[in-house]
Amino acid sequence: MAASKGTIFIIDDDLNLQSILSIALRNAGYDVILARDGIEGLRLLNQCSPSLVLSDIMMPNMDGVETFQRIKERLQDDGIPIILMTALSRKPWFADLEAEGAVILQKPFEVQHLIDIIDRTLS
Repeated sequence: MAASKGTIFIIDDDLNLQSILSIALRNAGYDVILARDGIEGLRLLNQCSPSLVLSDIMMPNMDGVETFQRIKERLQDDGIPIILMTALSRKPWFADLEAEGAVILQKPFEVQHLIDIIDRTLS
């Protein structure tokens, strides 16, 4: 069995998308950890060391923007990239998130495109 290429931590309330991304990323050689919202994501993040965090922006309980704000310094200090996924059309405040280190990926996207971004980011 090949060694893992890293651990991708997915925070998204869309269970179908979680399943699709989880299968695709595992097939691409990554380990995957899943959380349903930012609150669960923060809790699980204290118990794992991901290589990259992939979070939706629009979620219940704690959205991806607040989640990003709460985790960015800790993760960025460790060199862990954060990709935010959104179905929102481009908003002016996206530039603020990008200036703070987030990569924003518009939905819908091709899963292979996301895997390519992750591969390039982690290589």
